[in-house]
Amino acid sequence: MSLDAQSRGLEQLGFKIVDRGEDSLVATAKKFHWDCMLTSMSYVVFVRKVAELTPAMIDGDREGLQQRASKIDPSLLPRGFQKGTSVIVAYLADRVSPEARAICESKPKVRFAYFYLPAARDGGTGLLHFLRETPMWGAIYFSKLRFLIQSVLAPGEGAGGWPVSIGGLLLTIFVFATLALNLARIFGR
Repeated sequence: MSLDAQSRGLEQLGFKIVDRGEDSLVATAKKFHWDCMLTSMSYVVFVRKVAELTPAMIDGDREGLQQRASKIDPSLLPRGFQKGTSVIVAYLADRVSPEARAICESKPKVRFAYFYLPAARDGGTGLLHFLRETPMWGAIYFSKLRFLIQSVLAPGEGAGGWPVSIGGLLLTIFVFATLALNLARIFGR
């Protein structure tokens, strides 16, 4: 199985392929999400083909890929100033161990303006394993993160482009309405 479908799908979403091997690829993109409190998100996607996905493999990749992602996407603007980073690691595995599946389906460690999400497609069962619930921390971004994960694990099966974050949109409207009301009070005197 080649990674051509993943590569094409990521390029259609505006990603740039920055590294490609026989069984891996790395893609990056910067997206401005007006519906998520006017935030710029830097995405780094690692795709790996593996025979069997285990917890040791996920843990072993985590630190190295986090460091690699920070080098791939250096920015003068620090994380948190309306800028975040999302690192997605998509494993295309012949087999996914039950323990690895549990890691892929669990909530990520809470970090400020940073997401690291492993996900997997089990070639034996055809099932996709990723976080399907929406954690409180970073909730406005998870519709986008799930969309991206599904687009990589099962290219061509999704429809349309990036989803609008309803929670993020409502929060953005609330913040700007509050700001407008306060400015009206200040300058209306």
